[in-house]
Parts: sequence; structure tokens; C-alpha cells
Amino acid sequence: MISRRLVRIKAMQTYYAFLQNSGDVSSDQIWKNLKFNIEKSYDLYISLHCLLIAVSDFAVDRMEIAKNKHIPTEKDLNPSTKFVENSIIKAFRDNDTILNYYGKKDYNWSEYPEFIKNIWSRIVNADFYIEYIENPETSLKQDVKIINKIITKILADNPELDDILEEESIFWNDDLEFLLSNIIQNIRKMPENEPAQYELQPIFKNNADEKFAKDLIKKSSLHKDDYDQMILNTLKKWELERVAFTDRVLLHLALCEIEEFPELPVKVTINEYLDIAKFYSTDKSSIFINGILDKVYVKLKTDNKLNKKGLGLVE
Repeated sequence: MISRRLVRIKAMQTYYAFLQNSGDVSSDQIWKNLKFNIEKSYDLYISLHCLLIAVSDFAVDRMEIAKNKHIPTEKDLNPSTKFVENSIIKAFRDNDTILNYYGKKDYNWSEYPEFIKNIWSRIVNADFYIEYIENPETSLKQDVKIINKIITKILADNPELDDILEEESIFWNDDLEFLLSNIIQNIRKMPENEPAQYELQPIFKNNADEKFAKDLIKKSSLHKDDYDQMILNTLKKWELERVAFTDRVLLHLALCEIEEFPELPVKVTINEYLDIAKFYSTDKSSIFINGILDKVYVKLKTDNKLNKKGLGLVE
């Protein structure tokens, strides 16, 4: 579930705190901190599934209220149940892990009734929802499509949701777009003949990704002084204090990948951290970081100290 790009971002956030505290944390502890950070992202991943269930539950409640009006209309008495019986949301409910989370106060969105109300209001007034309800077809394809629209049109780029997530964790807003996209990809994979079977992806795709995260953060912390010296050797007349702190963090992680991960091509590493720098650091950071890493790469290659093999040899 957690991509290597997200691992790098989480490593950057964790390593930033580590350097700010003068590196007074063991490599084992910094790995625990990173793992906790990643697990918090997984909590959000499941919480977003719970959010869709909460919206469906709100819809059910509204139907019951409408039926009990003093003078209910025909529509109040016989509402469309197409959305509340959506097979995707039903599959979420049938997943034991999601159901377990939804039973907890911190994950069932019960503390945000006004937010849920606003989400439902936006859904029922959306053209895509009206089209869905009025379409007599009932299929997994239709159910996937409406959930996809709700995620992309209403949950993504939602300031109210951003504010709620920021209250819970300062890092969650950075995760939202990736995790919503992940849910969309996951529901598209559901087999047509078994729509009730919904499998949550594990935190790490495989053991190799978890090892990558662990080695990246631990080795970066162990060799931080070496990486500072490499930066200084490249800058020559500059002092380390002149380097933007986030740039220093990203350079340490990138240098660790270049030196400690033989199977990773240098070009992949550089491109990854340049992209992250464009989002998290200054306007000129990507140019600065690219210059440093390029010089380090050339020197290591010239001195025959570039430890690469297999795919890592690709340039």
C-alpha cells in the first residue's frame, strides 16, 4: 500500500525531526519513529474507508427521518436505496479490519456530524449522483463509478477534510491524495463475480519495501556526519549552515541511497528527491540538490567507488 515515494516522504519527515534534535536518537529508535509514521498513514487509509461507510449510514438515517415526516411524500416513503446498498460500501462493511476500525470512536467519524452532513449534501446535489440514482442499471461497474466520483469530486481537494486531518496529524494532508488514489485502484480490482470480497492492501507491498524503509532511515542516521562532509566537500567555500535544512535532509537520504543501495539506479534516486524537493523545499532547491548529487555521482564513479550492480547499473 505504501509506495517507495511515500516511504521517502515519510523518511524525510522523520529524519527532519531527527536532525533537528541533533541526532540524539539511536538508529533503532528512528526506525521505530518512521514505522509509527507509516502506520499512521495506514490508519488514515482505513479511516477513509470508514468515512464512506459513515456517509452511507447518514443517508440511511435521512431516509428514516423522511419516512417519519408528519406528511411524507411518495419519494419519502419509497426512496431509492441504490446508494445505501452500493456493493462497494457493503464490501467495506464486510471487511473485518475496516469493521473493527469503524467500531471505534476515533474512526467512525461520529465526532464530525456536520462534516458528514455537508458531504452528503454535496453528493445528492451532484449531477453524477442524480444520474446514478436515475439509472435503472445495478452493477458493480456502476457502484465503482459512483464511489470513484465521490472520491475524486468531493473528498479530494476538500478544505474541510484537510482541516480535520490536520487536527489529527500534521502529516495526514500529505498522504490524502495518494491514499484516495489507492482506494480507487483497489476497488477497480474487485472481481465482478465476487463484489463482496474486498481485500485491504498491506502496509508494505512486500518485505523488500519494508527493508528499504528500515535501511534508508537507519543508515542515513548512522552516516549523517559522513554525508555532511560530502556536502561540504562539494560546496567547498560554503558553510553547512547556508544549506536549507530541508535540502540537507533530502541530500542525506539521497546520498544514502546512492551509497548503500546497490540495486537502485542513481538516476532514479536523484529524480525521486528532485520531485520531493519541488514540493517540500524552496523554489531553487531542486537545482541545488541536483548539482550536489551530480557532482557526488561523478566523483564516486571517477574514483571507482560507486557500488552498483544489477538494475543499479542502469544510467
